[in-house]
Formats: sequence, C-alpha cells, structure tokens
Amino acid sequence: MNTLGKENNDDLRAPKLVIKDILKPYLKNWYWFIIIPLICLIIAFLYLRYTVPSYDATATIMIVQENSLSPDAALMAGLSGHSASFTKVEGEIEILKSRALMHQVVERLNLQLQLFTKGRITRAEVYNNPPIKLNFLASDSIIQNYSDSFYIHITSKTSLQYSVEEGTPKTYLFGETIETKAGSLIIIPSGTQFDDFIGKTLQVVVSPLRNVREKYKNRIGVSPISKGSNILEIYLKDPVQEKAKDIVNTLVQVYNESSVEEKNQVAKATATFIDERIGLISTDLSKVDLSKEQFKVGNKLTDIQSEAGIFLETGAQNEQQLIQVGTQLNTVNYMSAYVEDKNNFELLPSNVGLSDQNVTSVTSKYNELVLERQRLLKASGENNPVVVQLDQQLNGLKATMLQNLNNLESTLNIQSRNLHAREQLINARISSVPGQERKNRDIQRQQDIKEAIYLYLLQKREESAISMAATAPNSKVIEPAYSSYNPISSGTKVYFAALMLGFIIPFGFIYCKELFDTKIRSKEDVTSEIPSVRLLAQLPHVERQKEMMIKDNDRSMLAESFRILRTNIDYLRPKNPNKEGEILFVSSSIPGEGKSFVAQNLASIYALSHKRVLLIGADIRKPGLNAFTRVSPGPGLSEYLKGDIEISELIKPILSQKNLDLVHSGKIPPNPAELLMDGRLKVLFDTLKKQYDIIIVDTAPSLPVTDTLLIGKHADRVLYIVRANYSEKPLLDFIKELHQGKKLPNLSLVLNDVKYSNLGYGAKLGYGYSVDRKAKRSWLKRT
Repeated sequence: MNTLGKENNDDLRAPKLVIKDILKPYLKNWYWFIIIPLICLIIAFLYLRYTVPSYDATATIMIVQENSLSPDAALMAGLSGHSASFTKVEGEIEILKSRALMHQVVERLNLQLQLFTKGRITRAEVYNNPPIKLNFLASDSIIQNYSDSFYIHITSKTSLQYSVEEGTPKTYLFGETIETKAGSLIIIPSGTQFDDFIGKTLQVVVSPLRNVREKYKNRIGVSPISKGSNILEIYLKDPVQEKAKDIVNTLVQVYNESSVEEKNQVAKATATFIDERIGLISTDLSKVDLSKEQFKVGNKLTDIQSEAGIFLETGAQNEQQLIQVGTQLNTVNYMSAYVEDKNNFELLPSNVGLSDQNVTSVTSKYNELVLERQRLLKASGENNPVVVQLDQQLNGLKATMLQNLNNLESTLNIQSRNLHAREQLINARISSVPGQERKNRDIQRQQDIKEAIYLYLLQKREESAISMAATAPNSKVIEPAYSSYNPISSGTKVYFAALMLGFIIPFGFIYCKELFDTKIRSKEDVTSEIPSVRLLAQLPHVERQKEMMIKDNDRSMLAESFRILRTNIDYLRPKNPNKEGEILFVSSSIPGEGKSFVAQNLASIYALSHKRVLLIGADIRKPGLNAFTRVSPGPGLSEYLKGDIEISELIKPILSQKNLDLVHSGKIPPNPAELLMDGRLKVLFDTLKKQYDIIIVDTAPSLPVTDTLLIGKHADRVLYIVRANYSEKPLLDFIKELHQGKKLPNLSLVLNDVKYSNLGYGAKLGYGYSVDRKAKRSWLKRT
C-alpha cells in the first residue's frame, strides 16, 4: 500500500525553523536596504552641508571646603549618611545653575544682541570683533524686554542702510540717530574687520533678556567629575566657539564674586559700626581737648607741682584701671544700644574688644544664623518652617546677648565704683594739691579715655578692611573654559549614524510588519500551525478577472497549479473496486476565501482529463457558482431536497466544456439546515456516484453556518480552502479543531491566491509556463 495514501498523518511534523525562513522577508525586500540607506546618507550630507556646527566649552573648578560645622552638627551629618561636603557641592551646583548668576552673565556679555551674516541657506553669527557697535538710548528696563530683528547694510565707511522685514531700506550716516521700536539707536563703526563688511548685510536680532537667560540656563551643565567629588565640570554647547568659552568663564567669575560678597557681609556690618563710633568719639575728643586748652589758658597752668609726685604715681595706676573699665563700659553701652536699635535680623559687629567671651560667642553664633536665614530667603518665603525656626533661635540669641551685656555692665559698674572710691582716698591724701590741678587731672582723664577709644576703633577698622581684602572665593579655577576646534558632530559619526539608521528603518518596518501581521501569507504560515493536515497545492494570485477560469490547452501558472492539485488528489485516492465516483467537498472557514473559484476550476481541470465530472452547488444560503458558469439558473438542489423535482431534472450540462455537468443551488430556502438533513441528499449522492467519476461539491463556509458539518458524512474527501493575504491566522485553530475532532473526513488544505514571491520552492517561474507580466511587475514599478 502507498504510504502517502494513508489518512493517518501522525508522521507529519512541523517544519524546523531555519535561518532562511527568518531572513526570507528581508531578502524579499532587499532593495529597501539599498534605497533607504542611500536616502539617509543624502540627508546626512545635506545636514552637514547646511547645519551650523556646534562646539562645546568645558571649565573645571574645585569647590573650597570650609569646616564651619560644630562638632555636634558634624556628628549628625555623619550619621545621616550624607557628608557635609557632598551637601555643599550639591548646593553650589544649584547656585551655579541659578537664574540670578546667568542674569548677570547675560548682562555683562550683552548676549541680548546678536549679529548675523546671511548666507544662501543658513546664517552665521558674528561674535568676535563685530564691525559695528549699537547703542540704544532707551533705559535698560526697556531694552531688557525688547524684541526685534532688522537689517544693516554697510554701503561705505560713512553710511549704512537700515531696513526691517518687508520694508524699504533707509540710508543713514554712522553716528546718526535711527528711530526703532525701542526708541533711538546710534550705530558706529567698530573693530578691525570693518572694511571686510563693506557691501555686506548684517541681521541684528535683539531678544528679551529673560528669554536669553532661560535659554542658556537650560543649556548650561554642571556636574561633579565623580560621585562625591568637590571638583566640578561646567560645560556649554553653542554654535560660536568663543561665545561658549566666554559664557562659562564669566559664569565662574560671577559665582566667585557673589561668594566673596556674601562672605564680606559681616565685615561690612562691622566696618559700618566702627565708622559711626569713630565719628562720635572724634567729636567728643575734640571737645575735651578744647576744654583742657581753655582751662590751662584761663588758669595759666604750664606744669604739675613736683611735690605731688608720689601720690600722683599711685593715682596714675588707679586712673589706668579706670580708663580700662570706662572703655569697657562705653563699648558695652554702644553694643547694647546697637543691638536694641536693630529690630530686624541683621548682622551684628563682632570682635569689638569686649573681655566677656560669652558675648563674643553669642555674637558669632547670631551672625551665622542670620547668614543662613538670608540664604534660605533667596529660595523661599518667611513662612518657611525652617525660617520660622531660625527666627525663634535668633530672638533667643538676641535676648541672651542683651542679658550678657547687662550682666557685664553691672560687673563693670561695680569695678568702676570701687576704683572711684579708691580715687577718693588718693584725692584725700593729696588735698594739698591745688584745685586747679585736680580739675586739670579730670580733664586729662577724659582726654585719655576718649583718645584710647579712638585709637582702638581705628585699629579695628583696619583689621576689618584687611579681613575683607583677604576673603577667598568659594571655588578655585583648575582649568578655564577650553574648547576643541572640532565640532561636536563630526562627519564620520553623522554618516555612520545615517547608515545605521538606513538599515534600522527597513529592518524595523519589516520586523514590525511581520510581528503584527495576522494574515496568512505563505505555505509556511499554514504548515507551522497545523503540520498534521496535508497541504495539497498552492494556487497563485490572478490579477485579471478574465484569467480566473481555466480554458482548453491552458498553460498558465494557474492551470498548472490546478493540475498539481488534481495529481495530488488522485495520488491520495484509494483504489475503488466498485468503480464508483468520489465525492469531493470544497469548503472554507469564512466567505471570500475562494472555494467556489477552486471548485469550478478543479471541475474544469478534471473534465479536461476526460473524466465525467459533476459540479454541485451545495451552498444554498449564498450560491457562488453562478458567477463562474454561463448556465442560466433554474431549479436546483433546494428544489430537489423539497421534493419539487427529480434527479433527472436536476442535472444540466455545461455546453462550453465537455464531460462537465452542473447542479445549481436553486432558490434560497428559509430552512437550509433542515433541508440538508433530509434523506433525499444521501439518495442523490448514492445515485450520482454511479454516473460520474468525480463529484465536486461547493459547500457553505464552515465557521458561520453548520451546513457543511451536517453533510460532511457524505464526502469521501474535503478540500479546505485558505486564502493568502485574506484569511486570519486564528482561523487555523478552527481548522485544527475540525481535523482533530474528525468532523470532516480526509481533510486536506489548499492555499489560494498566493503571491508569486511567496510561492514555494523559491518561486522559480519558467519551464514553459505562461506568466502574467502585469502580475509579475518589476520591483521598481511597484516601488
């Protein structure tokens, strides 16, 4: 027995996936892997040709670490896992990227104003050594919000033409006032390259300062060279190389100046306090000097009597102590008055020479909290919980400071009273000294006190000036802004990226198309899903309607495909000793898959081989054979099943083709399923099998209706049609279910409407086949 004729297909296995199957969709569209990369390379060439190149500038700075934390604060920072230095670096990065610093950079470099030379397609900015200088006479507040664009055509060394978009040029002399939207403008020649721009047109673009500030703020980059490092890289990308370097360098300069100014706030407050005190003490000292002069002149005094020398020596020591106590008392009074007058949280003078270390410590702590509060107010409001907490701490420190000053004043007053009491004893001992001398001593004492205070304040003022001059910035420049002369996007990288994109685009498109494609395209799509069902033939796609029917002596690809199908069916047919014909059902899952087309052409190809063939239209719900046959419809299968006609009246010959008869479907009945279940259908098949070699039955689709499954028991073999580029892959699960449940006998598949490129065996056409030239169009025409 022929093993191919066995109906048990358990030995059929799914085909193995090979590299050729994976590459097939890409090799079939090979031309796209030439066209798309070529287009991408052309676009890359145009991009490099007409795009202004960009350059990057990078500067390296080191954040100077200052150990200003108390031991307790340092301990808490260590326990939190974040070092104080790391937190400081993060804060300095945000300051470098702040709007306030970039605002100053834009103002210093005058980045609002740009000059461009016009090219054929692009324009280039003139930054270094511009040929003209523009002076707007309006106020800065107007210019900072001004936006405009106009053109300057330099006609000669003394004249120019001013014009706006779609406006008539007006001629002016250099230095002459030009009226613009922002007010008066004066243009003067500038730079050594002025002569090179005679006869050329410059475009002047003025942008609002806030727009320029935001543009560069978003483009500036600041990052540490490694995690936790205090060395930062500041980088910027810009079409003008020198401009990028200037912006980065100016940003670092402005940052350092701002940090120095912030550190000098305490020193400035101290200097202001000392200057006020020096003014007051200088006035008092002048008055004492004047009173001493008037006293000596009035009393004609020139020298102190020698007999009071011993007492005076003792009194001098006491006076020295009184001077020191008086100095301390004056300083305490001045400090108390200064603290009470300052209602707001402002910096207090430090290092004013008080002997009490508690006052000095509280003053230093108070100034640290004031600076911290000012820093927080730059980014938040006064209602911030942290600011509120700082306010409470400052009020507490201020109260503590006043209490300490009061305590110190009380102590000094006690000392002063003791010294005065001692002075009275000394004065009693020198009672013999004339009253004029005692008065002279009082004046001298006042003079010495004022002079000591005056000299002391002068010394502290110099110390404060030295402190401000020696203040170091927060950062140290390791390397100024540097920019290589090569643009960021080099030609090699752009061409390589374009070439890669040119390959990725067609690959991705084809891959996505294959990934989301649910249509059945080729033989492999069917055999990989249901390998146990035999695929008998592949029928090619037909472009023209008139070529869908096989004719005598037809040598087209379609005719040869049906001959292959006929051969495979005959090869699988078992030998029939009773010489009865075979009943062959042709069905499909859904309408439109071509079962009527296959039934008609298969009947024709059998008839051309001198077989007696009968074609029956068993789709009584929606007859499909009428579109392929020229026999006028009359009573058909539905009328026979109802008993209206007999078998002899049912069969009609097809005059255009020998050995081929036809049974029409007849009128559409209201109960097609019940009619097909009638016993007359079995009688019909049993009778016709004795008259014909093969009976081909065009049945209804199996998925939407049950007609084919009801009459499937009468079939010897079922040809199940699947249409390429039409049938969905999930329909194969339904076919697999029919086969596994043996609901249709001897089920075999036919793949219909396959494109020439998807036909099996490499789709090699030829060997005398007549191929439709319109169907097999060139890839260029299809593109």
